[in-house]
Amino acid sequence: MKICIVTEFFIPHYFGGGERRFYQLAKKLVEKGVQVDLICMKIKDVPDYENIDGINVHHIGPTIENPPARSIFDFIRYLGSVISWLLKNSYDIIDAQSYSPLLSSTIASKIKKTPILGTIYDTSSSGSDQWMNHSFLANTLEKFLVNLPFDKIITISKSTEKSLTDDFGVSKDKIELIYIGVDTQKYDAIDTIEKVCDKIIFVGRLIPHKHVDHLVESFEEILKSIPNARLVIVGRGDEKKNIIDLVSSKSLDDYVSFKENLSDEDLITQIKESEVLVLPSTREGFGMVLAEANYCEVPVVTYASGGTLDVVEDGYNGFLVEPGNIPKLTEKIMLLLNDKQLQKQMGTNGRIKVETQFNWDKIVDEYLKVIDDL
Repeated sequence: MKICIVTEFFIPHYFGGGERRFYQLAKKLVEKGVQVDLICMKIKDVPDYENIDGINVHHIGPTIENPPARSIFDFIRYLGSVISWLLKNSYDIIDAQSYSPLLSSTIASKIKKTPILGTIYDTSSSGSDQWMNHSFLANTLEKFLVNLPFDKIITISKSTEKSLTDDFGVSKDKIELIYIGVDTQKYDAIDTIEKVCDKIIFVGRLIPHKHVDHLVESFEEILKSIPNARLVIVGRGDEKKNIIDLVSSKSLDDYVSFKENLSDEDLITQIKESEVLVLPSTREGFGMVLAEANYCEVPVVTYASGGTLDVVEDGYNGFLVEPGNIPKLTEKIMLLLNDKQLQKQMGTNGRIKVETQFNWDKIVDEYLKVIDDL
């Protein structure tokens, strides 16, 4: 079997949740003897072809200097490049990742009569929670793109499945729910790390809908009661300068540190050292970092938004907070920092949940079954 995954970026040049998902998926497919080609945008100073763990990665179209920043013209150029590539090459299945690859992949699939999967991670809840920095255009395109004639849509959370049917009119029969897994071997390879008392961590892109500013506001209050608390913010993105300025304006520079481009080992160490991971995001397809933290036996606090509800059982492996409720966010973080026994129990519960529900071998089998049933 020969599969082509169409996306915009790929690791190690960009580490988003989606990128990590289809890296793990593609790697597991290769292990099962499937040939996987992955096409994505060119990156400055990166060769046009890479072989990453057996995955044939082809960089085509516009050259991006600083992922994920790209212009409307980059989207248009990439659309043409994807169509050209898929018409010149033959595949048994095309798996197009949301959002911009969906249209070009669908056009090519219909011309070539190749079955196509549309993978949709999440849907927007408002103009500010969009997938590119052109909210009106993105909102209009989203409604069109999710209703393209895919053979199947794969999504990763019950909330996105519900939104596709209720808000966008997609038939439920057309949708397959397949969760994201955790690369347990990678995490197990890092020895157990001693906890850093009262350490809070955020891991993710620094973009508006992640609302890291809410966490900074919360942390300011936490320090008043827990003066030894420390906050580590791991990630990069358009909002980084604004967040750094916010931290400085509140005189929190000695208590908040910023990190990016960490190796896997360093990132896992940072998570394992932490007592709580916080994700105050209002748009999450799944919230992979929540499951990863749970596997490290770190409890989580997150806004009850999108796929976070699939990962977190409120009061079991973490806490769900109403989006935008900063006082409640602060309360739950402080509860975990102050109650070490609760913190430990929730961490243990999280590990159990990940081991039983988010197993990659099971997920890949489900993915292949969807393809076999087409």
